[in-house]
Amino acid sequence: MKQAITKFRVFFSLEKEESWLNRKLAQGWQLFDITGEGIFYHFKKVTNADKIIQFDYRKFANKNDFAEYLQFMTDAGWEHIYGKYNSGTQYFISNRDQNLELFSDASSLLEREKRIRKGIYGSLSFLVPVYVILFMNSTDLSVLWHPQQEFLTPGLWEKTGNEFWRAFFFELPFALMRILGHLVIPIMLIVIIVIYFNSYRRMQRYQKSVV
Repeated sequence: MKQAITKFRVFFSLEKEESWLNRKLAQGWQLFDITGEGIFYHFKKVTNADKIIQFDYRKFANKNDFAEYLQFMTDAGWEHIYGKYNSGTQYFISNRDQNLELFSDASSLLEREKRIRKGIYGSLSFLVPVYVILFMNSTDLSVLWHPQQEFLTPGLWEKTGNEFWRAFFFELPFALMRILGHLVIPIMLIVIIVIYFNSYRRMQRYQKSVV
């Protein structure tokens, strides 16, 4: 029987991510690590699934402040299962029978959302100049309607039958990487826009509840 599994997921909403992780937990799979810049989720098999996962969002200037924060959360009954001092999202778990809530009202959720927005702006101020400097000459949207230009095997498109398919599938991973290289900036911009507007909608909802 498998004791650990890995799932690939991309989330633009903390609420959807939290809900998914708790569904996995109810099935007996508890999160213990995340890799690949937050897209590969690693789970371990557990016998006690009567727990709940909740998120906080905090970045710390140093590891000592982070350690003090974790100790405070531990004293409050939460077990930290993933998150680094500068990663932002902090993942906590507790037993359901403790009836703990990291955020018990709209005001506290609004404050978390403000920290998330601050984190987004901080990341953008660093990432956008880096991507512009490194990749400003690599974006070429023509690959979307002329992807064959990224297949560099000589004479590929003149080949036929099995010879063509062998050459095509051999070249395909390299062509996809070249295509992705051209589209890095547009993809990043789309991700940033989606994250921003999801955050904006949540803040609007929390603000209405506070009022």
